Amino acid sequence: MVKTSSVEVFCEERRKRENKISTGISIGQLGLAVVIGGVGAALYAIRPRDPVFEVLSIHVKGFKLSFNTDSLIPLAFIDVELSISIKVTNPNLTPIEHKSTVMCIYYNGSLLGQAQVPEGSQGANSSEILEVPTKIAGVEVTQHLKDLVKDVRRREMDLRAVVNIKGSAWLWKWGHKFEVVVESHIKVDPIFLEVIEQDNRVRLEL
Repeated sequence: MVKTSSVEVFCEERRKRENKISTGISIGQLGLAVVIGGVGAALYAIRPRDPVFEVLSIHVKGFKLSFNTDSLIPLAFIDVELSISIKVTNPNLTPIEHKSTVMCIYYNGSLLGQAQVPEGSQGANSSEILEVPTKIAGVEVTQHLKDLVKDVRRREMDLRAVVNIKGSAWLWKWGHKFEVVVESHIKVDPIFLEVIEQDNRVRLEL
């Protein structure tokens, strides 16, 4: 009977030691999982993200329709000057950069002209206003003369402005490129240079 009790005591102590070892391993695994999860969450929070673009306003500063009657067929020319204000919000912990690009102005599906948008950068966690001025001078629009005369008489002219902005955000060696298309449909009064109606769309290219 004494020998049996000794064996039982020995087995019980062994089970206790194994349970302690198993418990230690489980706590260690849980702690490692928590650390890995925390690091993953931190990296996700500071990952480079796309900036946010929002068209704030459009101003028409000039419009002129002129004619050249020196030739057998009268030629029509147009001068347009406008400016688009775009709010850019950078949610990243590091600055962003965008390349130089152009803004295109269309009338009745035809390209009237382009304006250069210079390259630039923006600080971390900040919002800035990007002014995009456009001046188109002496563009021949004889093929649209009938529509232009009609628009001037009814004091409503439809224009479309499109700008494609490409850039990048970097966090150490972790880079993230973005491409955004800003498109504005503008209805203006060519006499009093007022924006009657506008529809602005910002599309993120994936």
